[in-house]
Amino acid sequence: FDAAIAAAPRRSDQRVREPLTAADGRLLGYLEVFDGPAVGSDIVESVAQGWLIAGSVAVLVAALIGWLISRRLTQPVLALTTVTQRMAAGELAQRAQVLSRDEFGTLAHSFNDMADRVEATIVTLRHFIADAAHELHTPLTALHTELELAEARAAAPLEGIRRARVQVARLEELTQGLLDLSRVETQTLAEATTLDLTQLVRELSEVYASQADQMGLTFTLELPEQPITVRGQPDQLRRAIGNLLDNAIKFTPEGGTIRLGLHSIDRAVEITVEDTGIGIPAEDLSQLFGRFHRGRNAAAYPGHGLGLAIVKAIAEAHGGSVRAENTAQGARFCLHWPGVSRSEDVIY
Repeated sequence: FDAAIAAAPRRSDQRVREPLTAADGRLLGYLEVFDGPAVGSDIVESVAQGWLIAGSVAVLVAALIGWLISRRLTQPVLALTTVTQRMAAGELAQRAQVLSRDEFGTLAHSFNDMADRVEATIVTLRHFIADAAHELHTPLTALHTELELAEARAAAPLEGIRRARVQVARLEELTQGLLDLSRVETQTLAEATTLDLTQLVRELSEVYASQADQMGLTFTLELPEQPITVRGQPDQLRRAIGNLLDNAIKFTPEGGTIRLGLHSIDRAVEITVEDTGIGIPAEDLSQLFGRFHRGRNAAAYPGHGLGLAIVKAIAEAHGGSVRAENTAQGARFCLHWPGVSRSEDVIY
């Protein structure tokens, strides 16, 4: 019995069963020894799991709080950035919302004060240009008329009078361009009407095809099969397309080609004017649509540098844009209006 007991115990994770016998060999029973549950290790494991869960929850809560704080800090900055970009694009009436009295509120107030001054300055400048152009236009017209009469009354042609008439005509063209630009920039599309853009482009092509033919140029027209109806100011759209065609004819040598196209791409509308002319110097592309800007290779051609600025103003007034690029043989200009509905086909 003693021997059996002595032989039985051994360290194991499993149950141990040993028979108990008397000295004469009779079986008295069995002795079972087994490892019970490790109470201490269970407690440690439970505590560890609790800490793991608590730590995970704490990390998630900290991340959520961090995200909320970050959003609170960045949202006013993003909103102010959006307003700044819109102002830079010409929407001078844009203002930042003042939602708090902290540093961001102070920044928004300061930005709005600056925006008020910028808008007032630009509006005043535009009015000055419009008024100056208007005041100059009347005496220039009278002077032009007087020079014509003087030249007609002279017994012999006077070269001085002829040169004066040329310069007066240039001044008249310049003042008219300034007037047109100021009108486009200050007018809204309240007088916009629904018009057939396809028909408008077709009518313009007939006029400019004749001019191109007189200059020894080939004129081609590409129109969509289905008419495109838009909402806009017909006179302004004619002026924008006409300015591009005038430039194409002016800068394309005899024997060249002018291509006018109207395209509907997805939900956008594009009008393209492409020529085989002198092209655009790469360094002029970024400034091409600025007021009074003339390309480095355009000095020998007449002009005052307002035509493309007027095109840009008209395009933006109709919710679109204009871009220029060089091609293998010349230049291409594109008037683009995004987001035109297929069902309504309306610009703006």
